Amino acid sequence: MRTFGSEAGTYLYLNGLATNRTVRLSDQVELLPASADCNADLFLSLGKSDIDISVISLFLPQVTSQLKVTGNDAKDTAIRAWNAVWDGLLLGALIGAEVMCNIQSEVRAEELTPESTVAVTNYHLRGLSRGTPVALTEADISWIESNYEKALTLLDNESFQNAAHCLASYRWHSMPRARLAILWSGIEGLFGVESEIVFRVSLYTARFLEPHDNARQREVFGRVKELYKLRSKAVHGGRMKGNANEGVDESASLLRTLVRRCAELGSMPNLEGLVP
Repeated sequence: MRTFGSEAGTYLYLNGLATNRTVRLSDQVELLPASADCNADLFLSLGKSDIDISVISLFLPQVTSQLKVTGNDAKDTAIRAWNAVWDGLLLGALIGAEVMCNIQSEVRAEELTPESTVAVTNYHLRGLSRGTPVALTEADISWIESNYEKALTLLDNESFQNAAHCLASYRWHSMPRARLAILWSGIEGLFGVESEIVFRVSLYTARFLEPHDNARQREVFGRVKELYKLRSKAVHGGRMKGNANEGVDESASLLRTLVRRCAELGSMPNLEGLVP
């Protein structure tokens, strides 16, 4: 990844996530709606090389939102823009969208002209999707405005960072087995379990998500055990019955629920408090 900065601020273009209004993420970062008037002449003018032209022509038409990043000066903005790439990944993890930043500019997407400065931030070409971007609802925006900064702070914790990155990146792999291995790396890592893994992960998950409802705890405990069996077959090459992609979706939903619960609490699971 590479980014640049300017005294007036900068914009990181996102695909995979759409919003109909501005959402404050932190003092220096806002999520804005975005759309670009795309045409071949614009692509040719903005690209500095054949590769850049190709990347811009692939991703600019898919841009549906943008991060506005401001700093104290050009250097500070560049640093904040680099860190803001994590904002895109974290938003995708929290909302359930595949969000990537592949293009940066000094102007909003709506204001692009052939004379604008545009840079490719990511040459791995991740995030190229033919699916419909996930549109934030008012409930999503309300949740983000209440909890996002707490989630951002938790990124300093390696286990939370790993869990968020697992959620943001598991779709980059085409095989269900690989997706399950990545997702469960995030789930197990949140609890740091090293022994009696199936029992402890199931128990801790149930008590963390349903601290006051014993009946719901039993339901969650049983379902997590079943999902973990699927995870084990995926990792160890066992025969996977049924639709493995359903197991992937349910595991992703479980990890997302755990990550969001951490964000709401502003803390990681307290294992001592989860032991009966």
